[in-house]
Amino acid sequence: MRKRGLVWGGAAVAVVAAAALIWYFVRVGLDEADKLASVIGLFCTVAGLAVAIYGLRDRPAQADEAPGVSASGPRSVAIGGDNSGIVSTGDGTTNVSMRAEASGQGRIYQAGGDQTINEE
Repeated sequence: MRKRGLVWGGAAVAVVAAAALIWYFVRVGLDEADKLASVIGLFCTVAGLAVAIYGLRDRPAQADEAPGVSASGPRSVAIGGDNSGIVSTGDGTTNVSMRAEASGQGRIYQAGGDQTINEE
């Protein structure tokens, strides 16, 4: 709820600022208004550059830096973040890859070992 209030507050400030600029531009004339607009544009550009530099500097943690992920002992694996792939931790393990397609109302059940399916 607080976020919605901040958004509406920001929108109100933007509307008031735009109205004040229009009033000022009409009052002083287009030549002076053009000069002020150039200065305002310069400050907006500098502010945007500062925000971009901050955004590049403050990056999120990488998958290998994920907090709370650890593994210890023989054949241990720690996975944090967005990962996909195969992990094998035993001797003589077999990695099984299967592909299937279904059409209409069809179902697909796949398993790399023994499986029993009871449908009612």
